[in-house]
Amino acid sequence: MPPSSTARSTMTTGTTMIDMVQPPRKSLWIPALFVGLMLLVVAVNGTMMFFAQSTFSGLDTEKSYEQGIEYNAILKDAAASAALGWTAKTTFTPVVGGRHVAVAIIDKAGSPIEGLRVIGHLVRPVSTAFDQLLTLRHEGKGVYGADVALPANGSWELRLEATGGPSDWQAVQRVFVK
Repeated sequence: MPPSSTARSTMTTGTTMIDMVQPPRKSLWIPALFVGLMLLVVAVNGTMMFFAQSTFSGLDTEKSYEQGIEYNAILKDAAASAALGWTAKTTFTPVVGGRHVAVAIIDKAGSPIEGLRVIGHLVRPVSTAFDQLLTLRHEGKGVYGADVALPANGSWELRLEATGGPSDWQAVQRVFVK
């Protein structure tokens, strides 16, 4: 005699209704971990945005648009400066309260250039916060100097502009202050 269909399904599966009902697995740590990691990413990105905005303005030139328009005139002035053949030698000596910067300007023949009005712009390559504008006074025999209090030793860029000669003159020097 063949077994009934009800008995057959029970016998083939081998499980009862009581066996099928299991308590749900409590894995609440998985969503909590996901949310926690997302909050960590947001916090790190927020910190990076804060430091990116507060430490460097991104501004290297005050009047970049105007200088862009006058670029050809700037190139012409640079060519005129180079045609003069003047050179500058810069020295920094320690003095009370800082350093004394002296710039000796000579022509092609090695003669000192007298009677100039010289302005120097000391620029720290890593930060514009330390930039200083200097008016160098004539100290004799083509030497122009000024006292300056530098906030840090290391690499500086000295941008020189001289007027009052046969033509305006400009030069840029990288100096290392010890």
